[in-house]
Amino acid sequence: MKNFKYIVIDDEYPSHLIVRHHFKAHLDYTCIATFFDPKMALSFLQEHEIDLIFLDIKMPGMDGFQFLEALKKNIFVVFFTAYPEEYSLNAHNYIDKNMVFFSNKAQFSHYLPRILAHFEKIHEEKEIINKINQLFNNEIYTFPKKINNKPILLADIVFITVIKHNIVLKMKNGEEIIDRLTLCELMSFLPSDIFLQIRRNTIINIISVTAFTDTTICLEDQHFRISTRRQKTVIQTLKKQMHELYGSYSSKRHKTGVFSY
Repeated sequence: MKNFKYIVIDDEYPSHLIVRHHFKAHLDYTCIATFFDPKMALSFLQEHEIDLIFLDIKMPGMDGFQFLEALKKNIFVVFFTAYPEEYSLNAHNYIDKNMVFFSNKAQFSHYLPRILAHFEKIHEEKEIINKINQLFNNEIYTFPKKINNKPILLADIVFITVIKHNIVLKMKNGEEIIDRLTLCELMSFLPSDIFLQIRRNTIINIISVTAFTDTTICLEDQHFRISTRRQKTVIQTLKKQMHELYGSYSSKRHKTGVFSY
């Protein structure tokens, strides 16, 4: 289980005590520092990575919004204030609404479960994006076909089919790239954790899968039948790879037997 790190920035000491007291029941969260001066917190954050900031708005020298502008980091922030409604109405004009939460100081125990649920959802989304980015960290520099002398990105390929003696790469932008290459040659350099052969003449990009049954795979607006011979292996591989990418976050099996993502 991941241990999340947070800090508290507030010019009033009772606020530090309130936050730390209510987190005693959450053992996977650790307070690594508290600050009365937001400028000292900025210096601290230049050398330390954290997951959450509990931040007061009205502070001498630098208010919470000024602190956020100076931070230059994408960290989940809980504005810890006595007047959440007053600030939340216009704050989203210049801060990412998904990365901020407004909490009432007097009702912190009531807000905390909602804060953590929202934060952990955002964290899971970021983890998924990071995993996908890691998968697509490399370009196919050895791919024989290039566009404007640039390598074809793995992330841009939705699926690959064979038509006569040509391979056809269906790209995310709708473009089709045709080249003379056998499927065996293609499979020899496509990473198996991203691309999966579902028929003799069809390879799919697992990241593009939106839903699948025991016999059919959906890729955006395309549907493909899995060959009978490959069904068991394909479904097992899909379930494994989807679980590694998405875990329990967004995978759902419906009563119809369809897995959707």
